[in-house]
Amino acid sequence: MTASLARLEQRAQRRHARNQRGRRDPRYARVLGRFVAAGLLGTTESAPAHTDPISVADALWAGELEPRILELLPALLLKRPAFFRDATALPEDLAEVVRALRKNQIPPEFRGIPGSDLVRWVPRVGRRNKLPSRLKSFRFTQQDALLLARLSQELGTTETDVLRRGLSALAGSLLDGEPGRRSV
Repeated sequence: MTASLARLEQRAQRRHARNQRGRRDPRYARVLGRFVAAGLLGTTESAPAHTDPISVADALWAGELEPRILELLPALLLKRPAFFRDATALPEDLAEVVRALRKNQIPPEFRGIPGSDLVRWVPRVGRRNKLPSRLKSFRFTQQDALLLARLSQELGTTETDVLRRGLSALAGSLLDGEPGRRSV
């Protein structure tokens, strides 16, 4: 029994030493400094502020030492891709998570982080409390397009806002009293 405890203690010491070496690596300092400078993470570690874009590979590497980085990474790639130098070259597991978030779905587990923990960062990153919008395309007749432009000009708003208001009004009249209905 004591031999297994000794092996367990040695393994923990080796893991701790590897973790400490990794935290002295300039990549870790650069990534942590970028997250702290952006106000996304708070830490007691000394991390010089870093404002230049970082690489996704460095963020993934640093995320092995600091799991909060892995939690934030997909939401940042979705809502603030300029945070990274190479936001388009993603590993397959990360690309799958970002695709799921883009479709407002709960993503699969990502490197030990549950999908529910990844989803909760989307409204907190970028424009606060705003989920990303999704592109929808419609084919309007010429009369529909003219009517939409006229309503937009009359209301002093964008054509998208006219459509949103129209959907809300229609939902209000058809689904009166249902939860989740936006008011006009």
